[in-house]
Amino acid sequence: MSFVLTFVFILAFKKVALKVGLVDKPGGRKKHDAPVPLIGGVAIFSAFMLLCLVFTPWWDHWMSYMALSILLYVGVIDDAIEVNAKFKFAVHFLVATMLVVDGTVLTSMGHIFGNTETSFGWFAPVFTVCCIVYLINAINMIDGVDGLSGGIGLVTVLFMFFATFTHSFEAVTELRFLLGALLAFLVFNVRHPWRKSASVFMGDAGTMSLGFVLAWLSIGFSQGPTAAFEPIVVAWLLALPIWDAFGMLTARVRLGQHPFEPDRRHFHHHFLEAGFSPSVTTLLILMYCVVLCSIGVFLPKYGVPTWGLTGAWIVMWGVHTQLSYKPEGFIRLLKSARKMRQKS
Repeated sequence: MSFVLTFVFILAFKKVALKVGLVDKPGGRKKHDAPVPLIGGVAIFSAFMLLCLVFTPWWDHWMSYMALSILLYVGVIDDAIEVNAKFKFAVHFLVATMLVVDGTVLTSMGHIFGNTETSFGWFAPVFTVCCIVYLINAINMIDGVDGLSGGIGLVTVLFMFFATFTHSFEAVTELRFLLGALLAFLVFNVRHPWRKSASVFMGDAGTMSLGFVLAWLSIGFSQGPTAAFEPIVVAWLLALPIWDAFGMLTARVRLGQHPFEPDRRHFHHHFLEAGFSPSVTTLLILMYCVVLCSIGVFLPKYGVPTWGLTGAWIVMWGVHTQLSYKPEGFIRLLKSARKMRQKS
């Protein structure tokens, strides 16, 4: 139902977007030749919320759905006329606060350093708001290649589904709705031999809403006595967006640039700089995400201790941070790998 409904919404919204000018126009750093409708996010989360309102007890989290609606609405306006960055940032804090007030709070990181539980106490609501805002922006900033943000969302939700399928029916249902909606979007957004570029973009409305919903579900599944998995699993599920945003922002500061000044220091830029096509870049990064998510979901089932997963995560965090600051060596390595692949 989610796949079909999102598919229909995209076909319908595309026509409207082209008429009203809700499109991403070519020019500057953009590689597409014609205007591309920015309605992927509207279609995904309209279908998601509609089905959740019909098939789940939405009244238990009505404020969270209201927050998602506000974020989606502001995102559409931003896609159409470009909202002031400070106002948009304020909206991020507003919707994050609404989610926390509605009961989604990151109270503990579990036993990430051993036997002692890492709890946040009175600071938990503030820390949760900051984490939600961070993830909203991390998913938004990583959206630089056709199929990438939607693909990362798909991989994350799929592995979250693997980790929670024994959990409550309502929770798994929400994951299925998001999974189906993202699949439908990727039909229009992923490059393949029959399409040279995406025919629909997610837009800021979609990337911000995706970050919000991933934060909502991740915190909900990892907290409290009925948690489906440990918080360290969330860290691995969302590792790449977290690392990429942190590395990029700190690299800009270290170089004396504004933290939000556009540049080519995102993880996907390294692959493009090495000569990989956008479609191959997306494929390779999604394969990497599958590995990261597999570490978080499956290694604990084979007895790997939580502190070991935490240590590995911190090391990789440091590697990605340095990679964003000085990517030249990694780019040379990717170029060598590409040449070897071409020879073979």
